[in-house]
Amino acid sequence: MAARPDGHRGRRGRPEAAGIVPVSARRAGEARRPTVDRRRTAPQRRIWMTAFLASLRAHPRGFWFVFWGELAERASFYGMRTVLALYLLDVLRFERASAASVMTFFLAAAYVTPILGGYLADRVLGRFGTITAFALPYLAGHLVLAAVPTRAGLGIALVLLALGSGAIKPNTSTLMGMIYEAEKKTALLGRAFSYFYAAINVGSALTSLGLPLVREAYGYAIALLLPAALMAVSFVLFVAGRRHYPAEPPRRAPTPTERAAARASIRALAPLFGLIAVFWFVYDQTASTWIFFARDFADLELWHGLSITPDQVQGANPVFILVLTPVFNRLWSWLATRRGSPLPDSRKMHYGFWIVVITKGGMAMAGASASFGRVSAWWLLLATFVITLAELCISVVGLELSYRRAAPGTRSAITGAFLATIFVGDLFGGMFAQLYGQVSPGVYFLLQAMIAAAAALAFGSIAGRAERLREGLTADPLASAA
Repeated sequence: MAARPDGHRGRRGRPEAAGIVPVSARRAGEARRPTVDRRRTAPQRRIWMTAFLASLRAHPRGFWFVFWGELAERASFYGMRTVLALYLLDVLRFERASAASVMTFFLAAAYVTPILGGYLADRVLGRFGTITAFALPYLAGHLVLAAVPTRAGLGIALVLLALGSGAIKPNTSTLMGMIYEAEKKTALLGRAFSYFYAAINVGSALTSLGLPLVREAYGYAIALLLPAALMAVSFVLFVAGRRHYPAEPPRRAPTPTERAAARASIRALAPLFGLIAVFWFVYDQTASTWIFFARDFADLELWHGLSITPDQVQGANPVFILVLTPVFNRLWSWLATRRGSPLPDSRKMHYGFWIVVITKGGMAMAGASASFGRVSAWWLLLATFVITLAELCISVVGLELSYRRAAPGTRSAITGAFLATIFVGDLFGGMFAQLYGQVSPGVYFLLQAMIAAAAALAFGSIAGRAERLREGLTADPLASAA
């Protein structure tokens, strides 16, 4: 068949049949594609939300009582702590040095008493019994602090608060772990610990930012009564969830096999805990020397006319934690899928130590730059972001590790020992902070980076031993849940 002048060759010979698409058709197709994609986004969002809600429903019901109870308890503690320092100055007329000493000893006591709470839970009262028994004196401490504005009242209140918060602290996470074991959902335990840690930070962020505003508007009495109300809510939540908690076996003297397993756990975990104390020594500088550095050496203007105060820099930490917690959940899941097995806890923590080294190295650079002029506040916010990455690798994972690696019968005590690492780290940090002002900020932060690097190297050398211990415990039927 002869070809026509316009190139048409009939049905079988048309350009489209030869794979040649007219320009008009290509343009029309290109114009339609974004429309199709846009129409798909809404269903995709609904699918994602449905999957997310389904993942939340997969967790045991008892977890949510512990989650909200812990959030309310931590909100009460951190809110009270935020208001307490100025309460000592303005109401009780302490000198600044004396007020600082009172705060230091109170916080130290609050991180030592978890050992007592863990022992009582493991040997006498059980987890739920310890939580409820010490929640009432905890609540009483809040009420005394708000209602009795005297130094005698302060002493009574702080003893009750340190005892109550410390005794409860190691048992909430242990109770949560028992819930997942009882319902055979330990595969979700890592994500549950991340949510649990997020609850702590939500509670602390809400009251740490909100109660100073209440204090300015209504005074100290109301500002200190609100933490009492939150503690009452926490107590009600823990009690309301009782029927969803697993029954705890009767307390008894440990068998020789259990005592041997406990000693093995302690021997392997003690070096790890000693190094975790180094992390807290470095990390908690964000609440002291970082603030001093921000005040003296930083330009706190973020954007045209928008500035922050020196102590608001650390307020970014709980926000970063809330944003990054789901990111880390996905990261650990992705790594587990890629490796074919979960990434060992000790390796996650080892990464965290090197992130601390990077953070302190960056702060050392900022300190060196400060000799030429004020550094940007964005530098401090970036450092806060990076050290939050380390916190999620070390603190969140360490809390889970304390539960998984401890031998049965010692889990609350081991969790209490993990929390006591904060006490040890803060004591060392308080002594180290005496150097601040005697050396330049660059040297000060560089020394911390060197200490963190030494801890990272030491942690790497003993992490393998801890992993071998875990494998040995898992093989032991008495410790199959560790």
